[in-house]
Amino acid sequence: MNKHTLSLIRKALFLVILMLAIVVAQAQESPVDRVFEKYANTDGCTSVFISSYMFSMLQNVESDDKELDELIKNLKSIKIITFDNPAKKPRGLNLNTEVMQAVAGHNYRELMKIKEKDQDITFLVKEQGGRIVELLLLIGGSENTLISIQGTIDMKSLGKLSKSMNIQGLDKLDKVK
Repeated sequence: MNKHTLSLIRKALFLVILMLAIVVAQAQESPVDRVFEKYANTDGCTSVFISSYMFSMLQNVESDDKELDELIKNLKSIKIITFDNPAKKPRGLNLNTEVMQAVAGHNYRELMKIKEKDQDITFLVKEQGGRIVELLLLIGGSENTLISIQGTIDMKSLGKLSKSMNIQGLDKLDKVK
């Protein structure tokens, strides 16, 4: 092979590696993460991130509820963003609609949809290997909230967790039977 051919092969190889790196980087960020990043630092938005480390610390607290202990052990994160002041939310924002568009084609399944006055509430799950690995709660309308719970999720135990943590929006989990 001559130098010119080797140079072309190197350039082509470099481009292939660069494209693969871009695809891998984009694949690691979920569409839900992109919505969180978009709004987390917006004026009027309250954002909460509870890490796996926090859940590992909670495992050290003694409890009489083995079901709740098992759920906490299997949680990876809880992310919440909410706009509860209509005057401060971005004009035309409806997190329910925006997230539904973002997750289209990403293997999320609708559990339940609730329409109340001026609000749409949607529950979505993502499954892997027959287990729920992410639960999304979307509220759009006058109040806009997005809650993402990641880990291996048992819905019955999650209802108990929502009551014990007293986090705004998680109370909607009582509607999932």
